[in-house]
Amino acid sequence: MSLITIPDVENLAGDVKAVYDEMLESWGVVPEPIKAFSLNPKLLRNAWEFYKIEAENENFSPKMTAMMRMLIAESQACEFCIGFNKGMLMNLFELNENEVVALQKDPNSAKLDKKQKEMLLFMLKSASTPHDVNKTDIDGLKKLGWSEKDIMEGVNQATHMVATVLFIDTFKIQ
Repeated sequence: MSLITIPDVENLAGDVKAVYDEMLESWGVVPEPIKAFSLNPKLLRNAWEFYKIEAENENFSPKMTAMMRMLIAESQACEFCIGFNKGMLMNLFELNENEVVALQKDPNSAKLDKKQKEMLLFMLKSASTPHDVNKTDIDGLKKLGWSEKDIMEGVNQATHMVATVLFIDTFKIQ
């Protein structure tokens, strides 16, 4: 049970209702952690705008970003995030249970092209061992066609996922 009150969906108004409607139209669901931001409509709007901006970069495949989120959630033991993103991988991207388990054991097993896989591995590194990131990492991504803008956005997504896990776990959101 969440340590904070998640506002009742039936009593929405104003921008909170507008954001929920936009999310439902785009994603078909408003995840529980995002509902928590309803306590401050400006933060809710900000969170939604972040996700919309994140989706604008067509160089990031939704499958790769779902893998990244699940793997970061695993490293942080966030059960909600693991389940949510595992469900996306299996239902939207048609990974089977064995492929997901293999990915969880070894991110190098990700069934992605080389460019996407290297970005995935870099995002995981940036979220777990940022002090180990070096010029060779950046140069390698650039050689694969990633721009500095892409690389910055990848790190932003990965570190945002760490912050999201901390938020969810702090308030015990399920």
